[in-house]
Formats: sequence, C-alpha cells, structure tokens
Amino acid sequence: MLYEIAGDADAPANSRLSAIKEILDRTVGKGAMLGGEEQEPAPIEIVFRIVDTRSDTT
Repeated sequence: MLYEIAGDADAPANSRLSAIKEILDRTVGKGAMLGGEEQEPAPIEIVFRIVDTRSDTT
C-alpha cells in the first residue's frame, strides 16, 4: 500500500512524502545489522526526487 501511494502521481504530495518516509524508516532507517555484524549507527543521507511526468519537470 505504501508503494502505491508513493508512486501515485495523482496523490497529494504530502501523502506521497509520508509514504516514502515510512518506507525508508521501515527499511534503511532502522537497519543496524550489515553483513551479519552489528555496526555503529551512522548518519545516512538519502536523496530522491519526485518527477511530475505530466509536465516532465522535477
């Protein structure tokens, strides 16, 4: 459901951003185990852009 909201070009922008934030929190944001070893928490920078395919602008 979150992926559908995040990818729906007709959904309000705040709903799409909230869905993207929730997806990231559930995956990358809470990942402390990498390669089977516990890692120290480190800042993660994630950059994404939303493209309006109807007007072909970012």
